[in-house]
Amino acid sequence: MAERVMSLFFEDNNIRILVAKDKKVERWANMPLEPGLVSGGVIVNEGQVAKKIRELLTVVQHVKTETSGIKKLTESLTETFAGKGKIVVGLSGRDSLYRVLSLPPLPDSLLPEAVRREAGRVLPVSINELYLAYQRIPSGPTETRVFVVGFPRKNTDVLINALHLADVKPRVLDLVPLALSICVNQPRAIIVDATSDSLNIIILSERVPQVIRSLVLQNEGKSIFENMSTISEEFARTVAFYNSSHPQDPLKVDVPVFVSSDLARQPETWKALVGTLNYKVTVLPSPIQGPAGFPVNEFMVNLGLATKELELQKQPGNYSLVNLNALPASSLPKPINIYRIAIPVVAVAGIVGLILIWNMWQNTKNNTTTLQSQSSSIQSQSSSVAKSTAEMITQNKTLQAQIQPILDTANVLSAKLSALATARTITDADVQQIVALLPQTVALGTMTYGNSEITVAGTSTSETSILDYGQALRDTGGFTIVVSSINYTTATNDAGVVVGTYNFSFQLK
Repeated sequence: MAERVMSLFFEDNNIRILVAKDKKVERWANMPLEPGLVSGGVIVNEGQVAKKIRELLTVVQHVKTETSGIKKLTESLTETFAGKGKIVVGLSGRDSLYRVLSLPPLPDSLLPEAVRREAGRVLPVSINELYLAYQRIPSGPTETRVFVVGFPRKNTDVLINALHLADVKPRVLDLVPLALSICVNQPRAIIVDATSDSLNIIILSERVPQVIRSLVLQNEGKSIFENMSTISEEFARTVAFYNSSHPQDPLKVDVPVFVSSDLARQPETWKALVGTLNYKVTVLPSPIQGPAGFPVNEFMVNLGLATKELELQKQPGNYSLVNLNALPASSLPKPINIYRIAIPVVAVAGIVGLILIWNMWQNTKNNTTTLQSQSSSIQSQSSSVAKSTAEMITQNKTLQAQIQPILDTANVLSAKLSALATARTITDADVQQIVALLPQTVALGTMTYGNSEITVAGTSTSETSILDYGQALRDTGGFTIVVSSINYTTATNDAGVVVGTYNFSFQLK
């Protein structure tokens, strides 16, 4: 990190800014926000937020720094915004979608269109409502693996517009969950970042974020203790979802859990977080060092954003392989306009060229007579070419008539493929809901899909849990549930204890 990096991040009640260089924090600041300016990590009033950004950068007494002297601090911030440093901005992960795509081996020139088509197929939201950012990740010779994220256009445009109103020109944009995952030097890990109003849970496997869950806490404004039941429930649900999606390699008890923000300051909550899963919990580390008294947990997202510039994925270790720039192409710094530079040179060259052209014209005039004699020969050849062209046009019409039936057949096949892709998308969304809503006390046995309905079968020791599961599926609004059977059976285990089991089967339409 040879050049100075400034990271900027918006919370519902704060704007936080951090400046780092050479793996060290130089200065940091935060400014409270009035309620309603930012909600759920999304800017609501871009004009007022832009005003707050300008205030944060000019009111020096709010900036904590190791450097003494107002003049030096002011000059340093000015230099950063004058292009002598890099500005990295964090975007909330709310309503964002993450996938690892497997594509055939492709050259870089074909990758953007292939990613866009595949993302449009697998993502449950129209890509017209999203910005897409992607990065190649290591893969075998028979495939191209790509990590792709789709994030809301509307939220992103409002953020960038607020920055432009404040005369801030970001060079890098990243989503908060990806910025946090960059700090972990483990091939497999779980990160839990919780504040009073937001929660991010990231599961990394093979040095790639595989599952990311970002949500606004319904009990917004309450303390971390008051929100622990919701946080621990979401933690257990996310781990269960990953394990059900990766039954061949589930998360074991030795997988570390890293916490940040409010959770990192409250170690007495860690046991409640992991519950019966018994994972070891530690504070999320930062490769960037801060001076004594620096509030690491308050600025953990800023540190993650600044860490991007270290490019740890290229260094020895097990840091996340994903380090992308999500800034939309329309907001990227414009390249140098070569034409503006070339205009003066072209003007001078044009004057010289006019002189040369005059001399050439004199010579050309003398050669005109010779060229006129050659023109007759060329016209004769032109007549022959015209005749050949007419014959080729006739052949082309014949070929067009032969091609049309083939095109008609291709259109029919394309329509069928589109219908199959739509059905697959609907099926994937239904299966994800069925697995995500499964209570811990209910075991899923089989799931059969056909004839516009899904049959779900499983077991539980509690009939109430089965009924609650059925009600949760109905509450989604996507299913009409018919309970075909709930059977109670008993068996005697090796200890001689009679154990009762409820077997159930749901038909979901």
